[in-house]
Amino acid sequence: MLRISCVAVTCLFLGLEAEASLIVFSNNSPGSDAFTNPSAFNQGSPVGASGWYYNNVRNGGSVGIASNIPWNTTGSVYFSSPNGAAKADIEYLPGAVPVSGNYVSTSSLGRFSDLLSFSYRWYRVGSSTVAVHLHPVIRVLLDADGNLATLNDRGGLVYERVYLGLTPAPVDQWVSETVTASTYLWNFGLGLGFAANINSTPYAYDATLAEWQTYFPNAVIIGFSAGVGSGWNGVFSGAVDEISWTIAGTSTTTNFEVYRVADIPEPGTGVMIGMALALLARRLLRRR
Repeated sequence: MLRISCVAVTCLFLGLEAEASLIVFSNNSPGSDAFTNPSAFNQGSPVGASGWYYNNVRNGGSVGIASNIPWNTTGSVYFSSPNGAAKADIEYLPGAVPVSGNYVSTSSLGRFSDLLSFSYRWYRVGSSTVAVHLHPVIRVLLDADGNLATLNDRGGLVYERVYLGLTPAPVDQWVSETVTASTYLWNFGLGLGFAANINSTPYAYDATLAEWQTYFPNAVIIGFSAGVGSGWNGVFSGAVDEISWTIAGTSTTTNFEVYRVADIPEPGTGVMIGMALALLARRLLRRR
């Protein structure tokens, strides 16, 4: 179940299909967030009670819903990585609890076999000095055996466009990416180590989402994650927004904003109200 606070929700039901559109605001709304951690130990922070968390932040990495690079209206999730050791993520984690300052999921969003697709928009600032193929990634987080009581089989599958032969990453523009059954993903954890070759090809990064679903028939989804860093030598800045997934016919899309446009008065509104009050006062004086 989604836990939502300060979020606008719209649901459309068409037969057995449903769509939820969510808006998550910064903790400092109408200001920007910038959660950072100089230490080498992962730290996190909840984004209100939305179920989203700034997470896995270390070595000077920074993440926050900010107005630096707005996607739709007022904001997006902005990342900054000042060195090769820095890292920062934003993650949706059902039933998350803090563990040594970081957050881990204790619940599931559904069966991995029911995941039809997931998508997001990302942005790489042109002044970034990391390798030209790097961009904010998106991950689906899994418990491989479906037993949430065991932790040694947790991990995730990562999308990076370079493994589809798409390089360099575009800069100074928003890019939309969708992961479907035929999209290549590589793994971390899941009881397999790093970049396991599950389909016995000469290449460890060409297993598709469908192949991973066959390999892990009992897996459950314990979250979604987007982020930057860890081994990205150089400086990086960029953003993500409009993170979406479809599980068993239900689609959920989240946009990240600093404030609602409707909550901010249009320029000159205060002046117009003042003029109207002054005019009313003059008329009252004339009647007297």
